Amino acid sequence: MILTIFSFIYGPLIVWMTDSLSVKTSSLIILFASIVLIVFNYKEKSPVWIIPSVYFIISLSALIFGKTILMQFAPLAISLGVAFLLSMKYKTHFLIQNGLNRWHFLKQKRITKEQISSNIWIWAVAAWINVSLHIIFLIFMSKWFWAFYVSVGWYAVFAAAAILHIYVWQKSRVKN
Repeated sequence: MILTIFSFIYGPLIVWMTDSLSVKTSSLIILFASIVLIVFNYKEKSPVWIIPSVYFIISLSALIFGKTILMQFAPLAISLGVAFLLSMKYKTHFLIQNGLNRWHFLKQKRITKEQISSNIWIWAVAAWINVSLHIIFLIFMSKWFWAFYVSVGWYAVFAAAAILHIYVWQKSRVKN
C-alpha cells in the first residue's frame, strides 16, 4: 500500500522537487524514501521490493551525474520491466494475478489462473502501449503532463486491458 501511494505521488513530487530543490537534495530524498520502501517491502516478504530498488538506482544515478531528468526515467524503467515480464508467458499470470488481487477483484469474480492466462496478449500489448506512452510523455510533453501520466494516466491503459480481457473471456465462454 505504501509503495502504491509512493508511486502515485512520484511524478508530481519529482516535478515539484526538481523545480524547487537542487539535484542533490531531490535525489537524496528519493534515495532515502526508496531505502525505506525496500526495507519495508522486504520485511513484509513482498516481491515488489524490486520496484523501490529501481527508484534507488535511478536516484543514485541522478545524484552521481547531477541530472534531474534521470529521476523521470524510473517509471519508464519499471514499465519496461513489466512489459518484458508480461511478454514472457510463464511469468504473466503471476503479475496479472498480483495486480488484480490488490483490489480483491479475483476473489469477487472467482477468476482462475487459467482465465487470466487465456488472453495474455491483451496484457502484453497494454504494457507495451504503456511503455510507448511513457516515452511520448517524457520526450514530447511538459513535466506536468508527464507527472499526470505516471501518477494516474497509466491506470487507464491497464483498466482498458482488464475490460477488454473480461469482454474477450466472456465472449469465448459463450461460444463454448
